[in-house]
Amino acid sequence: MAMSVVPVYVDTAVFRTEAQAIVDAFAAEVARARGAALADAPGIEIRNTPQLIFFSGSANRIVVPWWETMQPKARATFRTFAAGGDAEAEYLFRAFFNRFLIAHEAGHWFQARADRREPTLYENENMANRLAVAFWRTQPGGERFLAELERLATGAAAALPDPTPSGEDPVAYFGANYQTLGRDPLKYGYYQFRFMRDALRERSQLDFARMVGGPGTP
Repeated sequence: MAMSVVPVYVDTAVFRTEAQAIVDAFAAEVARARGAALADAPGIEIRNTPQLIFFSGSANRIVVPWWETMQPKARATFRTFAAGGDAEAEYLFRAFFNRFLIAHEAGHWFQARADRREPTLYENENMANRLAVAFWRTQPGGERFLAELERLATGAAAALPDPTPSGEDPVAYFGANYQTLGRDPLKYGYYQFRFMRDALRERSQLDFARMVGGPGTP
């Protein structure tokens, strides 16, 4: 798992191997905390989709995007996230979507297989980010990586306007409009980058073994 802070993959085969290593390490840390394997770790599929990255429970796969085949409109979204040009956009993309968020989606795998979903979609997404941060704390070079992510997430969070209508509760609004928000990466990104920023700021309090263990685990 020893990698540079934000690696650049030369082809999809290399990337798939490295992405699978992240998922397998996540599953191994879960098994270590629980005293037994939870379930088969999800596989990796590289494919660009409107959702960018997601865990498919039925297929037991994490679908991840590939920068080189991303459409210009999608790349423009990342320029907004990065508040910069093409180089900054690609760097942010690789940091989050080719590394950090793979563990976020593995967090959704854990939530599904361990029946540990949160009461609301807002809390569920927030917890997946906290699980990802806690996981990266267990990995070699994790703190250096997380410090860089905090810088990037803080900048992205500041660059995006709040889509929550005035006077509405963000938790309720996010849950009621989850599918619609998910089709608009700038609006959905507003929430996700804040979830990530806050989890990263609080990372010293996040203990992966405690988070994935809990009552009733062996």
